[in-house]
Amino acid sequence: MVVPRHSFADAPSPELLVVPGGFGTRPLLQDAETIDWIRTTAASARQTASVCTGALLLARAGLLDDRRATTHWGAFGLLATLGRNITVDRESRFVDDGVMTSAGVASGIDLAFHVVETLLGRDVADETARYIEYERG
Repeated sequence: MVVPRHSFADAPSPELLVVPGGFGTRPLLQDAETIDWIRTTAASARQTASVCTGALLLARAGLLDDRRATTHWGAFGLLATLGRNITVDRESRFVDDGVMTSAGVASGIDLAFHVVETLLGRDVADETARYIEYERG
């Protein structure tokens, strides 16, 4: 069970905002409070990322306007309609165009290593991958 300790109103500002995906993202596309929180929080975060269909929420918040992005293959068409001039990358496992997005859930692992490399360097990302026996591409 996940029990939050903060509400949108009193959550501390993160350095890295990661918006997860899943079927629960579809109803949230109409939830103004959630979309506003994502927009506001991303503005103060050092980096913003999504995994899978979390990209839909980033797009609805306007964070993917005029950017290249990806999401789960089943949501490519929807992603293109949720913002202004979003270039949907249908081939990459993840995209970093100022806001980071990954394709499906497993692609989120590749994105996570990209984040580690961006923040802590390639050596740390490679050593982390070696430790968990993950072969980076």
